[in-house]
Amino acid sequence: MIDDVTGIFETTFLNGDMIALVIAFGSVLVASLLMRRGTQIGSMTLLALVLFAIGGYLRGYFRGGAPAETTTYGDRAVNQLEASWGYFMDLQAGTLLAYFIAFMFLILVLFGVRAVFSR
Repeated sequence: MIDDVTGIFETTFLNGDMIALVIAFGSVLVASLLMRRGTQIGSMTLLALVLFAIGGYLRGYFRGGAPAETTTYGDRAVNQLEASWGYFMDLQAGTLLAYFIAFMFLILVLFGVRAVFSR
């Protein structure tokens, strides 16, 4: 399990893809700024993961070129949603848990830094 967490941490936060890195750190930053008490870590981690998923969906939607003449923007949005949902459904429980732990760790670190500087 530790290997899964370190693998997810490396591929999400330490890869060369700057857009994915901005989406991941942005979602963690928003969640850590919204967190008021340490007991909210579970719900804030879920919020960060949802924001990360929405950011990934929007990235996939806007990354593609202009739709073909027979394809509308609505069709493109539905196709991207189906692809994102398929990717989510293919994830194993261990991978989901690894994402949860990696995001939770970073939220706790940022929350701790914010708590230290706010005093």
